[in-house]
Amino acid sequence: MYYFYMGTMQIPIPPKELTTTINGKNETMELLGKGEVNVIKPAGLTDIAFKFLLPNSDYPFNESMLFKSKKAKYYIDELEKLKTTKTIFQFIVVRMKPGGQMLAMTNMKCTLENYVIEEDADNGFDSYASVTLKQWKPWGAKRIEVKTDKDGTAKGSVKSDRPTDGKVATSTAKVSKGQTLQQIVKKQLGNTDNLFQIAALNKIAVPAILGVGQVIQLKREGNNEWL
Repeated sequence: MYYFYMGTMQIPIPPKELTTTINGKNETMELLGKGEVNVIKPAGLTDIAFKFLLPNSDYPFNESMLFKSKKAKYYIDELEKLKTTKTIFQFIVVRMKPGGQMLAMTNMKCTLENYVIEEDADNGFDSYASVTLKQWKPWGAKRIEVKTDKDGTAKGSVKSDRPTDGKVATSTAKVSKGQTLQQIVKKQLGNTDNLFQIAALNKIAVPAILGVGQVIQLKREGNNEWL
């Protein structure tokens, strides 16, 4: 069982193939008396590519619970929105056994680099989207505060801005009527970056129907760090 998410959009029918490319940035150079040598560099940004069905019919193998009624146009519009708004989103792949046992998970911030909509008469009313994603890493200028001591020596220190969303999370949350795991995680933590880690921690199948009064654990026992 595979579940694919691009931000809040769940891919309705998981693709049969997923290609993850870890790009090397190594360089070669010629040294006198040594010949060509390899200069090892840190890995570059990861590329992800896959192709998925855009359904215009109702299929029993459509795994999206929240968007099962959505048709191809909805997904095409969402792809366009991700591209035109230059959105950085969480790309998540959950790999589980039919019984709900977690196998592995990909959870990476990405941007939508390219996408192609493919229409073919052989596919009937349906079409396909081929997408290419690129890993995104946060970056930006750092603010350096320079102070001069009484001896006239200047010293600089890097200042990190703290988050200002004002959210204070609790260690557990109780499910109210109609709440989904995504809504609870968003409310308590301010984002859904760790949705599937929390699902695995609570042994909740993804997607999941939660019971009223069910207690959701948001961090591991004995661990002061949030998931």
